Amino acid sequence: MADGQRLGAAFLAACAEHGERRAVVAGGEELSYARFAALVRERARTLDALLGPDLVNVGLHAANSIDYLLCYYALLVAGRLPFLIDATFGAAELEGIRTSCGVPAFLFDGAEPFPLGGEARAVPDSALTLAVPPAPAGAPESGVPVPGAPEPGASTATCRFTSGTTGAPKCLEFTADAVIAAARTWAAGTGLGPDDRVLCLAGFTNGLAFNTSLLPVFTVGAELHLYQGLPTSGGISRAVTRAAATRLVAFPLAYRLLAAAPRPDVGAFAGVTRAVSAAAVLDPEVRRGFESRYGVRIADYYGIAETGPCTYEREPDRSEGLGTALPGVSVKVVELPTGESEVRVRTDSMAAGYLNAPGALAERLDPDGYYRTGDLGHLADGRLFVTGRLGGPINLAGRKIDPAEIERTLLALDGVTDAAVFADTDANGETVLHAALAGSGRIGRAEVVDACRARLAPFKVPGRVTFLPAIPRSTVGKARMTELRRLVRDTRAADGTPQELEKKA
Repeated sequence: MADGQRLGAAFLAACAEHGERRAVVAGGEELSYARFAALVRERARTLDALLGPDLVNVGLHAANSIDYLLCYYALLVAGRLPFLIDATFGAAELEGIRTSCGVPAFLFDGAEPFPLGGEARAVPDSALTLAVPPAPAGAPESGVPVPGAPEPGASTATCRFTSGTTGAPKCLEFTADAVIAAARTWAAGTGLGPDDRVLCLAGFTNGLAFNTSLLPVFTVGAELHLYQGLPTSGGISRAVTRAAATRLVAFPLAYRLLAAAPRPDVGAFAGVTRAVSAAAVLDPEVRRGFESRYGVRIADYYGIAETGPCTYEREPDRSEGLGTALPGVSVKVVELPTGESEVRVRTDSMAAGYLNAPGALAERLDPDGYYRTGDLGHLADGRLFVTGRLGGPINLAGRKIDPAEIERTLLALDGVTDAAVFADTDANGETVLHAALAGSGRIGRAEVVDACRARLAPFKVPGRVTFLPAIPRSTVGKARMTELRRLVRDTRAADGTPQELEKKA
C-alpha cells in the first residue's frame, strides 16, 4: 500500500470507529462519519476515472469546503499524491509549482477560469473542477509532468507549500507517519476530544489548520465546522453560535476584528474553552482586548511549516511565552558565535524534504537532527519565548528597527486599513524605510509622515510611502514581499513619484 493510501486508510478507520457521530459541518451541509467515508470512497472512484493512470500528482487549489475534504481524502484513498496549494496563489506561483514539482492537474473552485488555462473537466457531484493546463515547453503533451521535474519520495503522502512571502513557495513532502504523528501530537498535547466542536477559519493549506483541524479532529471523533466567506466580527460570532464551538482556530486578524467589534456578541463565546492563534505574533493589546471582552484565553502555539506543531500553552493562567513542548517534540536553544540564541526543534511530524529544492531541508538540520528555525529565543522552566529572527529587525545606519512597531502606528491612523513596512534602498544604495499602505484614501503622505513624527523616534519615520489598493498577503496574514515590492514598484512608476524629494521630506 502506498503511503498516501496508508494515510487515507487511517482516515477511513477513524470514520468507521465514530460511525453516526457528526463529522463535518459547512453552511447548511453536514456529514456523519459513516456518510463522510462513503462519499470519500465514491469520490475516489470518480477521480480515478477522470485522472486515468498518468495523472498522479494533483494540486488542490480551492477554499475550505466539504468538497475540498472529500477530494483530499479521495485522492489519498485512490493512491494519488495531493498538493495542497494556497487558494490565493496566482498564475505565476501555479506555473512555478507545475514546472518545479511536476503537477500536471489541478482541482479548483470552478467559478472562474483556471489561471493557467487548459482543459476543464467537471467532477460529477462536486463544486470543484479538474483543470489540465496545456503542456509547458518541453513536455510532450498535456497532462504529462515537465521533463526533469523531481520525483517525490516513495513514502511521500501529502505535499504542502511554504507561504512564499519572500520568494517562490517551497514544496514540503510529508510521509503518512509524519501527518499521523502531527495529529496525535496535537490531540494528546491539547486535550482534543470527541465532545469538541472546532470552528476553523484557517485554510487547510496552512499548518495552523493542517495540524490542528484537518486530521486531528477526525482522529478523535470530534466535529469540524468550516467558516466560509470573508471574516468579520459579526460573521465569526454568528459562526461560533451556530457551531456551539468549543474551540476556535484562527489567525491573529480574526482576534483583532473581534477585539475591535463595535457591538461584541459576548454570549456567543460562552462555550468556547480554547481560542488558538498562530502564524504571526499576536499584538498584546489585541490579546488583552479579546480576552477581557469575551472571557476566553487565546492560546498561542508555536509551529513551523517544516516541523509541524512544536509547543502549546496548557496552563490557563499563563499570558506570556508560547508554552511547553508537545508530545514527541524536543526544543533546545543554541548560542551562536554571534552571541544570539537560536531556537531549534526536532519532531516526529517533520517534513521529509523540499521536493523542488532537493537537499535544502537537510541543510537546515544540525548534526543532532534539530531544525534550525532562524528564530531567536530562550527557554524558562521548559517554556519557550521567541524574541525575534536571526538577521532580525531592519538595520538602519546601525539602529535596529522593528517594522511591526511602525505598522502598529500606521494602523492606528484614520483611513489606514492595512500597512507593511520594509527595507528599501535609495539611488545611493542606502537603506530607507518604506511604508506601503492600503485604506480609504482619506489620508495623504504628509499626514502619514506627520503622525509618525509625532509618535516615533525620527529614525523610525518612513522615508517612502506608497498607497496601494490592498497589501498582498498569504492566507496566514503575512505580507507577500515579492509581490508587494512589484506592486510598489509598478505603482510608483505609474504615478511618477519623486523618490528623492520624498526621502528628504
